[in-house]
Amino acid sequence: MKAQARSYNLNNGVDSLSKEEHGLFFDAMQRLGLSNDVKLAAVALYLDFKSRPIGEYNAGHKNLEIFLMASVSLAAKAMGDIRTDHEFESRMFVRREKLVDAEERIIKSFGVQEGIIPIPDLVLQLTKRHIESIAEGFAERELVSSSEKMELVRRSYAYLDVALEKGLNPKMSYRGRAAGVMLKAVRDLELQISETDIARAAGFDKRSMAINTDVIDDLLKDSKT
Repeated sequence: MKAQARSYNLNNGVDSLSKEEHGLFFDAMQRLGLSNDVKLAAVALYLDFKSRPIGEYNAGHKNLEIFLMASVSLAAKAMGDIRTDHEFESRMFVRREKLVDAEERIIKSFGVQEGIIPIPDLVLQLTKRHIESIAEGFAERELVSSSEKMELVRRSYAYLDVALEKGLNPKMSYRGRAAGVMLKAVRDLELQISETDIARAAGFDKRSMAINTDVIDDLLKDSKT
């Protein structure tokens, strides 16, 4: 019954979009090659977010496109359809920094209904998908081989599990989690990938990267995978 209710609500959401909003969603789906299921999930996130008193969104649709794109990015990752930030930059002409900020605003403001997916589970899914996305980006740039990419993801997952067991702050962003555990894995594997490469792939500046790295490093002291 819960699954049926979810499908019904998501389909109703599409009907609630304005002509402009629906056009932007359709354009994003076409350019990024995403499924209709991702579109429906993105619409649900977007409409939930738009209904809240968040200040940055307004009736004039000043920030319409960036929050819409952030909803698509989050929905794709949550449903396992891996898309890199670079794809959004190159195909949708969205600045990475704005995309990151909009994603965080959505995660912090929306309420995911009971019975669909609890927020901690959503953040965990997003973290894992982002780890995969970052690793895929490194492979596309030929910074890692196929086997190195797989091992990088495996170790990052393992370190994420350890960090969660040791009390990782639930308020830490999914991008911060992904960047922190990946840096630890990169160092273990002695890969030729810099902290700057990871920060850029995760969508962080140098200062934010350092803060997240310190938190993860403190939790993962003496941990091996």
